[in-house]
Amino acid sequence: MELVPGTAIGYAKGARDVSWFVRQRVAGAYRKQRVGTPDDAVKADGTIVLSYTQAVKLATTMQLDDRKPLPRHYSDGLSLNQVFDDYLEQRQVTPGGRFNRVMPTSTAQMSKQVWGRHARNDIGSRLVTALDAKAMRKWHAKMASVAPTVRGRTQEFDATDPEQVRSRRATANRILTMAKAALTWARQHDVLPADMPDWWRNVSPFALGDDPVPRMLDKNEVSRLLSAASPDLRTLLQGALMTGARYGELCTMRVRDFDATHGTVNIRQSKTYKTLTQPLTPEGIALFDALTTGRKQDEPIFVRESGAAWARSDGAKPMAAAVRAAQLEGVTFKTTRATYGKLLLVATKDIELVAKALGHSDSRITRKHYAALLPSEVKAGIAMLPALGF
Repeated sequence: MELVPGTAIGYAKGARDVSWFVRQRVAGAYRKQRVGTPDDAVKADGTIVLSYTQAVKLATTMQLDDRKPLPRHYSDGLSLNQVFDDYLEQRQVTPGGRFNRVMPTSTAQMSKQVWGRHARNDIGSRLVTALDAKAMRKWHAKMASVAPTVRGRTQEFDATDPEQVRSRRATANRILTMAKAALTWARQHDVLPADMPDWWRNVSPFALGDDPVPRMLDKNEVSRLLSAASPDLRTLLQGALMTGARYGELCTMRVRDFDATHGTVNIRQSKTYKTLTQPLTPEGIALFDALTTGRKQDEPIFVRESGAAWARSDGAKPMAAAVRAAQLEGVTFKTTRATYGKLLLVATKDIELVAKALGHSDSRITRKHYAALLPSEVKAGIAMLPALGF
């Protein structure tokens, strides 16, 4: 559209770029220059993202042959969503992260779902060059105040309950870590401009204090839970109690992972991506021997009553039903792993051994959860104090 004789403004939308451009007649020829990004999806900032009025004003006051290129969004309007999606795609083929491993597809899919729930329509839709630490802190705080959802249904949230508040803050911290990791990856791979500061490094997670002691079952509670569980879930729970493996790790176990000769089973750990060769008790050997005898090597060890393998979301409803029937509180499938660690520590009094059996990188996390079960030197010392005659 011609604004004044010799100057026109245009709107262009291509596969990779949406832009305002100005066309001017200079020295008998036309020259065309991109001048900004339209505010179709992002609020105008007057510098890079321009409304129609701002674009018109700029077009009527500029001279193309005297002008330096205006700042533009990198990668033609790169949003935080695009940075995050590219980061996940690359992490599935390129080693990285804490353990310098390739991210499994299942982990990437879960991360994408979480991002979609908490960020995609919020901070993720904004352009990276329009973000700053203040915006990220505001988003981080907002996540911690929103009630959790399970399968799209909003759950009850009591903002005065310290445990619920801590849980929401822990969730917000995990998603903040994902965003910061994506931006750091973009910086390392020259996706961001060289003069753009690493402002996200100044956004700190919530301080959570010590982790709460995980729920653990005693022997009576184990019996009640197994009795209340359906036959296929009971077998899965028995496998967890014999190995300390997580639900997803049990689902991926194959018949070939059990070594009857040495009495061990291989656990492909979902967090470290390492394979843990776990020794079994005689009771555990008998269980796995019964589950694998006469079966093909590539078959899953644990299957549902229908014969199908357990999928990621299959265990939630049967587990919840078993917990209700057993009249237990605060119990999930993860409780079996904590119970395994507890039983092993009580039997051995060796925290380092428990850390190795659970596949922890070091014993710090193990001590956080299980130190209360160890004999207390302070308690023994206090018991030696003399009586005061009260």
